[in-house]
Amino acid sequence: GAWALVLANKAREDLALKRSDPSKLMTGPINKLANGKDFLNADGTKRTLAQLHIDARRLVRIDKLCHFLLLENEQIAGSLVVSVIQCLEYPDAYACRRCTRIVHRILESVAWLDKYTELLGYRLLSAAVKAIVTEPKWMVGTEWDMINVIRDVYDRLVLGQYLLPGGQGPGLQMPRDPANSMMFEQTKVADQPLLGGGILTATSDFPRRILMEIGMTQEEVVATEKILLEKRSAKEQKEHFRDLLRVAADKTKQAEGLNRGDTGALDRAGAEESLLHGKLRKPTVSALPEKLVTYSMIKKKEGSNSPDPDGPWHGNIFE
Repeated sequence: GAWALVLANKAREDLALKRSDPSKLMTGPINKLANGKDFLNADGTKRTLAQLHIDARRLVRIDKLCHFLLLENEQIAGSLVVSVIQCLEYPDAYACRRCTRIVHRILESVAWLDKYTELLGYRLLSAAVKAIVTEPKWMVGTEWDMINVIRDVYDRLVLGQYLLPGGQGPGLQMPRDPANSMMFEQTKVADQPLLGGGILTATSDFPRRILMEIGMTQEEVVATEKILLEKRSAKEQKEHFRDLLRVAADKTKQAEGLNRGDTGALDRAGAEESLLHGKLRKPTVSALPEKLVTYSMIKKKEGSNSPDPDGPWHGNIFE
């Protein structure tokens, strides 16, 4: 709708500013032609001066509404965040994926506040980890979204890293506070969720407790954090979380002694379906039993074997 278009236009403006390329604002979707002269919306329609003012007012409303729901009224904020956490466990892939986007906005808005630490660092993270480790069938296809939520929580509450809006991009590391080496400096955009939000300056142990509850030792947690600090790209961090969650899922499966048939969406997904075991699967397309010969290959071979009637004759002239 119109409100989603405002955020899409904002993302394009940020990208154009980052790359110092104003031409990004004059191109629309690849399926629509642009004259290269007019500024366009993200959907390819012409962007007028009046719309610029309307979008600016809508951005202010989005920011104020988010601030009211999460920072001005504790009863509303508590009920909202708890409801979203419970929705992450609702057995519907579409609803779960939509909720992960709301979770990122919550993290961008309030992760830097101490009063949210237990709610986000323990209750939210435990729900996300449980959804991955138990491997329910309804989660198939949404695992990366949930792993990105785990990454966003851990980066902001433990590692002193913040992400771009929506949990995108690499982990942007904040330096240690010169006055207190046990704390991080706060980001300059802590009060601006649309620019990435803030981090928890004092490292929380709640996320570490979750990792230890799924079978990791203290040494493994320390090694994991060292890797996440060295490799901050989104792909590498998510891959690492997938690997450690796969180990936890295998341990959980063995402890359950699970040997059931696939009878419903709440059952555990098989190895051929689960994202955690994607690297362990062998290719299902076997090699052809014999060499493939196409029609063009046959015609090419026939042409190479037949003599050229118009070419030079190399026969024996003395015969």
